[in-house]
Amino acid sequence: MELAGCRRQTVSGRSTKTAKMLWPAHPHPFRDELLSSWLVRVAHANGLKVQTFCDHEFGSERQLWNRDIDRLAPTWLVETMSEKTGTPLKCAMATTLLTYEGKLYNKYHPSGQLRWILPLQIYHRKRRGHGLQFCPQCLDEDTEPYYRKAWRVGLYTFCPKHNVMLLDRCPRCGYGVAFHRLELGRPSVVKAPSLASCWYCDFDLRTAPAPPISEWDECTFQHWNEALQCIENNSTFTTHFDYSTLTVLHHFCTLLVSMRLAPKLHAYLCDQTGQPFQLLVKNRTAFELRTQEERHYVSGLAWWLLGQWPNRLMAAWLSKAIRYNTLLKDFGDPPTWYLTVSDEIGAMTWTKLSSKKRHTMLPN
Repeated sequence: MELAGCRRQTVSGRSTKTAKMLWPAHPHPFRDELLSSWLVRVAHANGLKVQTFCDHEFGSERQLWNRDIDRLAPTWLVETMSEKTGTPLKCAMATTLLTYEGKLYNKYHPSGQLRWILPLQIYHRKRRGHGLQFCPQCLDEDTEPYYRKAWRVGLYTFCPKHNVMLLDRCPRCGYGVAFHRLELGRPSVVKAPSLASCWYCDFDLRTAPAPPISEWDECTFQHWNEALQCIENNSTFTTHFDYSTLTVLHHFCTLLVSMRLAPKLHAYLCDQTGQPFQLLVKNRTAFELRTQEERHYVSGLAWWLLGQWPNRLMAAWLSKAIRYNTLLKDFGDPPTWYLTVSDEIGAMTWTKLSSKKRHTMLPN
């Protein structure tokens, strides 16, 4: 299924000049497809290996696969893909992670951690991390397997369509997804392999077992599911799942994995929700660099804390599971509705401290 509004025109509708600019095969991006996935499909559709195609069309001096092209989105690459496939530039740009600016993260920057965006941890052309997830059932249903942009989002730990956990590595060999390496070191390969194949061991990722999610709280997973659908459809978030909500959610995730800021919060939320207490990585590893299982577990607890706003946060503060001075710690862009509650908790904190101070000053 191609992106809405990005369907190719008929040959008769193109000028001769436009037709000559197009590659012989010029597939358009599928819905929510990543730029890297689209580029590899275009290369294969033209009967060439990925590296051969890129060297021929973009020049060998332009190295693509030693960087995260979905995040960096070089203008020359996006514009060329648009021109040579007859895809509107807006639709070509929609394949990049830049479209999440102002939604998942506040301001784009080419290096460093972007909020919610999973890093690939590229070293030369190898991916040391597991920053691209996948749903085996989605790949299996695709007429032509491709990789979604939403699968690069740290919050997106399960498939809202199939209600199964996403995977971030091959179940046979443990390597992460790197479909651009499918043909590297294989000179005898003539037919382009499916993007659903593991680049290292050729395992068919469509057959990978994906465990069903455990919906331990109906409201929590309803809100979470709706947010994931908004992300996948790249639609304007509703009033319940706008950018500011996801900003607060990320802050709660950060607090949950921090032994420095809120060491009691994790155990408190497990006690309140009945979820088992799982050991978390006890260092300052960014949320996006944590394992898929840990991100799913922490995100669920954070979603629950956001529910029934602001009652659950107030209860956590009253139970001393979270301190007032951590509510805004390292939180660079808190929304107004969150600041209002934080100020209320701050006022109550000072009232309690003042009362305690007056009590200690009374004569015996």
